[in-house]
Amino acid sequence: MARTQREDWIEAGFGLLRGTGEHALTVERLCAALGRTKGSFYHHFEGMPEFANAVLAAWEQRHTDAPIAAAAREDDLASRRRTLDAHVKQLDWPLDLAVRGWGLRDPVAREAVARIDARRIAYLESLLPRRVTAARRRAIATLEYAAFLGAMQLDFARQGSDSARTEALLYEALGVLLHTPVRPRARR
Repeated sequence: MARTQREDWIEAGFGLLRGTGEHALTVERLCAALGRTKGSFYHHFEGMPEFANAVLAAWEQRHTDAPIAAAAREDDLASRRRTLDAHVKQLDWPLDLAVRGWGLRDPVAREAVARIDARRIAYLESLLPRRVTAARRRAIATLEYAAFLGAMQLDFARQGSDSARTEALLYEALGVLLHTPVRPRARR
């Protein structure tokens, strides 16, 4: 039998998290999933808090660091956006949703989700033209990210032809926001 590595434990954690939720992340269930002993688990992790942090760090690396790094290698904003979109569409959305659910109930996961959300919004903001004011770039990036989270909830990427239409409408709306002048508020 091949030796179990730290990454194997994290993958098992992803499976339990995705399939059942964070309450399934116990030493016993992880050991059962891998057919290993508790001693093997404790060889790699001091305990469940360290394991939870490792799972969250791996989620951050795969679901945020990797897509941003791939996009950042592109030469221009349009190419970066296309590359980011392509990578994001390949993400493990059920895992992302499970981590978000975990963040609703656990302060450590909540902090990780908030940090990742801020990074993702900041990167989306960096993909917008500099001619747009900073406040407007921030608002558009936040709206785009909120639309992504909503789409993930609806799981439109797996619904066939409607997903392309929904995505086209989203980008059309974002384009309108980019090109519509901001009107000053009327004074009362």
